[in-house]
Amino acid sequence: MRKLSGFLVEKRRVVFIVMMLLSAVSLFLIPKVRVNTDMTKYLPKSSPMKQGIDIMAGEFAQMSVPDTVRVMFRGVPEEEREKLLAEMKETPHVDSVSFIPGDARYEKDDYILFLLNFSCGFFSSEMQEAETYIKEHFSGRYEMTYCLDKTTQQGIPGWIVVLAVSLLLVILLLFSYSWLEPFLFLFAMGIAILINMGTNILLPDVSETTWSIAAILQLALSIDYSVILLGRYRQELSLTDDTRSAMKNAIQKAFSSIAGSAFTTVTGFLTLLFMSFRIGMDMGIVLAKGVFFSMVSILTILPFLVLALDPLIRKTQKKVLTLRMEPLGWFSYRFCRIITVFFVIFFAAVAAGEGQTGIAFTLLAPNDVDPVFPKENQIVVLYENADEEGAASMVRVLEADPSVNSVFAWSNTLGKAFTPRELLDFLSSMDMDMGIDLSVELLEMVYKMCPEGEDGRLTLSELMTFASETFSQNSLFAGMMGEDRKEALEQAPVMLQEAEKQIRGEKHSIMAISTSLPAESDETSAFLRRLKEMCGEHLSGPYYLIGNSPMAAEMTDTFAGELNFLTLLTAAAIFVVVMITFRSLAVPAVLVLLIQSAVYATMVMMNLQGMEIYYIALLVVQSILMGATIDYAIVFTNYYREMRAREDVQQALIHAYGRSAHTILTSGCIVISVTAVVGFAFSDPAVRQIVHTISKGAAIAVILILFVLPGILACLDRFIVRAPKKGQEKNQ
Repeated sequence: MRKLSGFLVEKRRVVFIVMMLLSAVSLFLIPKVRVNTDMTKYLPKSSPMKQGIDIMAGEFAQMSVPDTVRVMFRGVPEEEREKLLAEMKETPHVDSVSFIPGDARYEKDDYILFLLNFSCGFFSSEMQEAETYIKEHFSGRYEMTYCLDKTTQQGIPGWIVVLAVSLLLVILLLFSYSWLEPFLFLFAMGIAILINMGTNILLPDVSETTWSIAAILQLALSIDYSVILLGRYRQELSLTDDTRSAMKNAIQKAFSSIAGSAFTTVTGFLTLLFMSFRIGMDMGIVLAKGVFFSMVSILTILPFLVLALDPLIRKTQKKVLTLRMEPLGWFSYRFCRIITVFFVIFFAAVAAGEGQTGIAFTLLAPNDVDPVFPKENQIVVLYENADEEGAASMVRVLEADPSVNSVFAWSNTLGKAFTPRELLDFLSSMDMDMGIDLSVELLEMVYKMCPEGEDGRLTLSELMTFASETFSQNSLFAGMMGEDRKEALEQAPVMLQEAEKQIRGEKHSIMAISTSLPAESDETSAFLRRLKEMCGEHLSGPYYLIGNSPMAAEMTDTFAGELNFLTLLTAAAIFVVVMITFRSLAVPAVLVLLIQSAVYATMVMMNLQGMEIYYIALLVVQSILMGATIDYAIVFTNYYREMRAREDVQQALIHAYGRSAHTILTSGCIVISVTAVVGFAFSDPAVRQIVHTISKGAAIAVILILFVLPGILACLDRFIVRAPKKGQEKNQ
């Protein structure tokens, strides 16, 4: 370590230049990183839904799901609704507008809803133009409100970044010895964040959730490395005037603390790699990589900056916020047995209560439209073409189900033989233009002319093919159409072939079921059970259920066991790391139980707030609290054991508080406050809850470490440290 610290100091300019070049390259690579917004990509290969999605990707490659915007009005007169629909269709870049008069999905009480379909993407300039048009053209008319059926966002708003960094600066300034120090910390951490984000180019892609939170978590969880190094540097400066020697010694002596802290955090994140739902691997790699680059940046960038700006640092010295910790040390010693008993009861209570907290696998952002017109829940059944007859039987049953709004399948659309009235209603509901003004009478005439229409029924394909081949050649009908409508009619069979490819592939067909059920509920679970029973009864071949609800159902069946496995794996991994660090079994047992109680307490708090905890939030908090906040407990315990070598229990507690509180409070306050503030930046409720849950969990962990851990250490002193021999304290 002496050679490494000497190299980092003596070659600091070369090292700094290399790091700056890496950050420049990373800055160039960041826009090229592929961000994945499809959570189904992370389903395990054994998942039936994943298998179905892979089949769909092969047979229905051209199928696309449009992005939708729902626009709701209140108090629109009946005579104005068609006009408003026509205006909606003038929205820039809109592909189609859905509105069915009299349908409860589009009309309810005094409200009406228009569903605008786009293929341009939510974050495109075209969608921004469309959204601006909607706001400018319809705002103020009939109490208009709208929502984009997309909850995620790209990046963090600039004002939130400014607010979070400002808050971080305030905390650092309170606990720093120089007005300049916080800016050096942020510069070093900024380089680490750039390199981490740029090196994501080496991954196939990065999930949108990981992309959203990685930078802020890296900053909040790694900033204490700067505090540790600079604190040690100040101690070394008190022993020598040679700044280079002081920095060498500081790196050498602080390395074990920084590396140990980073290693426990990385270990916590790497346990996410064992999740069957592969977003754990995505998040684990990116976050672990970020912590590693933070450690490297602090050991390379910060020494260069500190030595280069040492005169300015000295000139900008200031008083630091100090807290009297003697009362806490006295309290912890005086009531150590009561504190220990309290912790045992507390742990038992939160361990029993955490199971009562509901776990959510889908979270939707609240909006003003959903209370009136809930967003439809789409469930897809993928089945073999040979089972079309059985699928048709299913469609008839499903159409009679009160929780089903509509069913779209081959048997009731392109494969169905319609009467003239049924066909007219179908074309109207699908907003399809055949190229000619239709009526029941006209269709009846065509049916009689068409050879396939002898029984009074025709499929849409039969009708369109006959019409395109016959109408344009018949003078009676040709006179009823302009050139543009003739062209549209001639293209109709081609359009139908393309439409067929959306629901029928080489070997499989799609049945799209639209329900009024929420993504997750007891009613939804019951419906999925009925649907599976129906598929087993009517379909002879394999089938696959695809959608948010089937995905949540699959994860519900496996998540409890997986969570228990990851909890034990994380605890065991951290236990081993702490055991090696302290060469003790009692110390890791106490620290792991303490931090695990913080995880359980966080879940209980969510339950008391009437909230369900998002499964990723739970897994991330588990790994972060166990891998990162346990560092605070390690710092305090390390100082306590060091002081006990020459002092009694009470004095060791007081001095451990005095030496560790600065680091614990600086880093802890940053994690708690920055994640709390940044959470409000996200419109995606899942990402917001992840960040806010980290804030709550970190706050509970810091409270337990400062107010409970010291008492436990004092009570279990003979198991934690090898106490001084009798009379040794007086001699010292």
